[in-house]
Amino acid sequence: MRNKIGLLVSVFILFALGTVWAAPALEDGRDEAPLRITNSVSAVMRHHTRLVPPTASTEKRAIAAKIDICFPELSCQTGENVAIAAINRIIQNRLLTVMASQTPATVEQLMEVFSKAYERSLKETPKLPGAWFLRFETTICHADDELFCLRILQSVFTGGAHPMSNIAYLVFSMKTGDLLPLSALVAEEKMGELTQIAEKYFRRVRNLQPEETYDRAGFRFEKNCFSLNRNFLISKAGLAFCFNQCEIAPYAKGITELVIPWRDLATIVDASGSAGRFLKK
Repeated sequence: MRNKIGLLVSVFILFALGTVWAAPALEDGRDEAPLRITNSVSAVMRHHTRLVPPTASTEKRAIAAKIDICFPELSCQTGENVAIAAINRIIQNRLLTVMASQTPATVEQLMEVFSKAYERSLKETPKLPGAWFLRFETTICHADDELFCLRILQSVFTGGAHPMSNIAYLVFSMKTGDLLPLSALVAEEKMGELTQIAEKYFRRVRNLQPEETYDRAGFRFEKNCFSLNRNFLISKAGLAFCFNQCEIAPYAKGITELVIPWRDLATIVDASGSAGRFLKK
């Protein structure tokens, strides 16, 4: 039954995409105005979009492929900055590995590889509806002298029952360019308390009844006990966590994002650590 539902959803998506993306080939490099991060560092959101129409020899019902890429590129007005270069490199590497089978050297090459693969697929299987897409959408959730925090949604569809999608949270140190681990915010001995608080918000987001177990609700946790992953994000709203599709439940359950307000973390987050200042607001 679940497979049938997934197939119906996929068919609906394909036809919906067709109504929106059935247009001539288009490539657009629209960039937004620079966003000031610090006195010396700014970020520009780079946009790359392309429509790849089916070739003339393809079935008329085939739907164009769509590429939609958006990511920040940081620059420092005072000259070369090792931390800024490291942040840019990590973001670029994540983007260029979005297609697991290949790792292009540039964004332009990534778009070309995807386009050629789409055209080759239609040539080999002309009766398939097409409608491939590659989406890489980055949102800056917080930025200051200390932290640069991103939410990245990446989704690739190359045929099949559904796209391969996930959300990655990245928390960078603006001083070093390193990705910060959760231990930079919460000491190991406090992780149990953090997990208990996060569980309350998880159950609330998922509308679980107090007596409802995770396996009965369709979630997979070891020994039926809630546990936190390390896909976390810092923002003014609080400390967020994300569980991706198929991580703790079947694909149909979707993605779960939850936010723990800072007021609930006063005794858990290290006041002298990377997020300590949020506790005072």
